[in-house]
Amino acid sequence: MSDSEKISDDVKVTVSPVIKQDGREKIFIQFTENEKSAEAIIPGCVFIHNDGFDDDLLDEFKLWLKEHQSEVLEKARGINVLKAFFGLDKK
Repeated sequence: MSDSEKISDDVKVTVSPVIKQDGREKIFIQFTENEKSAEAIIPGCVFIHNDGFDDDLLDEFKLWLKEHQSEVLEKARGINVLKAFFGLDKK
């Protein structure tokens, strides 16, 4: 995962580049706070992993994803994997 921002003082969101799998575009979004982490996938805003967040907070993350889905997609499409790997993709 490459591009990140904070959605609160404690929760960091990291967005993957667009991944083509089975002919479909997918984006993985990771939410982290200290030792807790959760991962969702767009399209669908479906959580595929959760380690430590309660259901209410996951619902908030899902709402945030739905409200910011176009921004997340734009950010993911703008990630250059090689530049990100070498730390040159600073925005």
